[in-house]
Amino acid sequence: MIKKLLIFFLPVMALVILMATQSQAQQHIARRLGHPTTRFADPLQTPADLRDRLTSEKLSDDVAVIVNLCEGWQGDIGDFRHAAATAPITSLQIPVGASLPAMSSRDNGKPILLRDVLWGGKEPIDAYEFFFYSKGRHYRCVTPKACCNFWIEYLGPDKRVPVLAIECNTPVKVSIHRPIRVCMTVKNIGDAPDKLVTVTLPIPAGTIFISPTGETNATARRAFWRINNLAPGVSKHLCADFTALQPCTLEFDSSAHGTIAEPVKALCATRVTGLPAVLFEVIDIADPIEVGQQETYELSVVNQGSSVLTNVVIICTLEDSQQFVSGGGATDATAHGRTITFAPLAELSPKDTVKWQVVVKSLTDGDIRFAAELTSDQFKRSITETEATRQY
Repeated sequence: MIKKLLIFFLPVMALVILMATQSQAQQHIARRLGHPTTRFADPLQTPADLRDRLTSEKLSDDVAVIVNLCEGWQGDIGDFRHAAATAPITSLQIPVGASLPAMSSRDNGKPILLRDVLWGGKEPIDAYEFFFYSKGRHYRCVTPKACCNFWIEYLGPDKRVPVLAIECNTPVKVSIHRPIRVCMTVKNIGDAPDKLVTVTLPIPAGTIFISPTGETNATARRAFWRINNLAPGVSKHLCADFTALQPCTLEFDSSAHGTIAEPVKALCATRVTGLPAVLFEVIDIADPIEVGQQETYELSVVNQGSSVLTNVVIICTLEDSQQFVSGGGATDATAHGRTITFAPLAELSPKDTVKWQVVVKSLTDGDIRFAAELTSDQFKRSITETEATRQY
């Protein structure tokens, strides 16, 4: 009879134990933290302590066990370790009665993860937290200070995106034949890295690309740079040197795009100015001349530079032994006593030549000096020429 009763009660006892185990699996109630036999690691005082525990070589395998047991974890343990070492760590308090998704612990020294933990203590839990990303997913790591019983929570997909910004800078004005440096600053102002950012700078017509940096595509006439793994908040400074073949206004239309980031553009311009240079000659047509005869002086101006000469004015001065008869050429002449002034020539283009003539009458014999002066907006000082004539 006794044997029959024992046989009857054994299955019942097993059922009671099984039900208790299932109940415990549904929720754990924690009322105290920090017991040496159940805490994951030594208590924490500072964020540096947390970094030390989670990156410790001694705890490396145990940390990996807990991370891989956390619900929703599909990341890379290397990303977790990097975040533990570098991510900003902040303090928080877990209120009494809070339901926690999990909490690490130890059972006979082995790392275990308890799921669905209710904090039933009398005071809030002081803890640390940090956030990180791995394999396109967003995670949060929470660690109570008293026991280091950390856990990881999956927060959802990684919704960060890289966003590019670009600036273009070049001198406002550069003389021809001088290098024109164009610099671009590309920055990732988003919250995610971009694996490859390409910066493109078309080479304007009439210029030569001379920079030793960057790459060029001769057919497409453009320079470009490749930036690998442009992290959030990081900027790159890129420059290129050009020379212009003639005076003009050059526009540099730079752009950047990433594998994820949308394209952005920036425009900058520089004015290439020519160099002023002039050849001023004065010759007499007949020399010597007899008193009472007329002499013709020919004045020639050649723009030898690469910039337009503006407001070109010629002024001639006669000696007492000569008398003004007439003047003409590129502009009209006006005489005031022995000073002959030609009306201003508005512009003289590079390589162009203009001429004026002054006709005078010889009054007395002597060694004469016919003086002429040229001024223009491009020269701070006047240019003077004299021509010697023998009158007899």
